Amino acid sequence: MKKTALFLALLMAVTLISGCFGQQKEEELVMAFVPMKDAESLVESVEPLAELLSQELGIKVKPFTAVNYVAVVEGLGSGQVDFGFIPPFSYVLANSESNAQVVLSSLRKDGSATYKAQYVVRTDSEIDSLEDLAGKKIAFVDPASTSGYLYPAAQLIGLGYDIDKDFQTIYAGGHDKALQAVLNGDVDMAVMFADARQRYAADFPAAMEETRIIGYTEPIPSVSITVRGDMDAEMSERIASALLAIAEDPEALAILKELFDIHGFVRATDKDYQIVREVAEALDVDLTGE
Repeated sequence: MKKTALFLALLMAVTLISGCFGQQKEEELVMAFVPMKDAESLVESVEPLAELLSQELGIKVKPFTAVNYVAVVEGLGSGQVDFGFIPPFSYVLANSESNAQVVLSSLRKDGSATYKAQYVVRTDSEIDSLEDLAGKKIAFVDPASTSGYLYPAAQLIGLGYDIDKDFQTIYAGGHDKALQAVLNGDVDMAVMFADARQRYAADFPAAMEETRIIGYTEPIPSVSITVRGDMDAEMSERIASALLAIAEDPEALAILKELFDIHGFVRATDKDYQIVREVAEALDVDLTGE
């Protein structure tokens, strides 16, 4: 797999970020999210969370949902994003490009700081295992998505597949959109975080009956809370402490659970995401962007 293949797809999005942000006001922080679901609806949904965080920090927090994963990475590098809820691979990219720093990892319902990706087909599909995928059309989420591309791609390559030759692939642009693609029959199989079907039950109530899971990846470090690399230590600590505090608030925690399946936070450091860096390197992904 060529190093440039992934980065060409990643860097296509870079120019889209300019103009997505207005001039930041003094004493305002921009909190960014990757498009886990429809960007416009997500912005509206996270407004209450931003208000609670603003109260805790005493600083206006402005939510922003990027058009794609790389836009948040570039925003952290340019200073137009102050901190973000970003997947593990996006953190590794941001750390490599601009020294962005993880401060917290999110917790799952079982209290763990890991999750898995799953492979989903329609219930009536002839595909029963990962060994049946040759020649099939597959929906990944985004080239910079850990569960929506990186870990599944590494696993499939480990099974002997050539991602560029053995499949017809598309990038759906979101986990909900990947689920929709397989439900609609637009693709034979889609990858997404486990279990996206339950998370998006309101949007796709028939998903549990009309689809089935044929496999999972190895555990993946959870979504990170990452601050820009040039942020001073005091502000970084204030953001981390504020998020830990509001996660104790039932109203805020309910928002986190509903939108991101986040059930709390734990302190984190770069070494917690080293395994993601190693998976990327195994895929021959150039993390330097050169």
